[in-house]
Formats: sequence, C-alpha cells, structure tokens
Amino acid sequence: MITQHKHISIRGDKQTVTEHYAPVTKRTRAGNNGKRIKCPECGHVNRVYHFSFTALSCTNCTSMVDKYDWLVDQLDTWRTPR
Repeated sequence: MITQHKHISIRGDKQTVTEHYAPVTKRTRAGNNGKRIKCPECGHVNRVYHFSFTALSCTNCTSMVDKYDWLVDQLDTWRTPR
C-alpha cells in the first residue's frame, strides 16, 4: 500500500517537487475547487469536492478504500501556481 508519493526533479543545482501526496486526516478540507486524491491500491487520481464519506470505491481498480487510506495532493491549492 502506498503511503506517500513525491516526484523530485533535479537539474544542476535546481531541485523541484512536482507531486506530494499525504494521507487524508480528519482536518482535510476540499475547498471550492476540490482536491485531487490518489488511490493507495493502484495510484489512480480522482478529484473530490467533499470528504463526507467513510469509504470510497476507486473508479479504476474498483476496490473499496477507507477514507483515511486515500492520499490527498498537498500541492493542489489555489495558492500554488500550476
């Protein structure tokens, strides 16, 4: 089971993090634009607009995953330019 995912690109002295996923906590909020969540079983990414569920079925692998096992994108905020 995947617990965290980072992709770090290094070019010379410049280092950039392009993806950062952390487990959903009880304080996780989706906001107006929603949040991207990643399935810990297959790695498929979905967008959700609320976290008022106890478990969610992945649309890719169809496995039922508990809410706190999902991984939420920490860089998917309105403050982070994409």
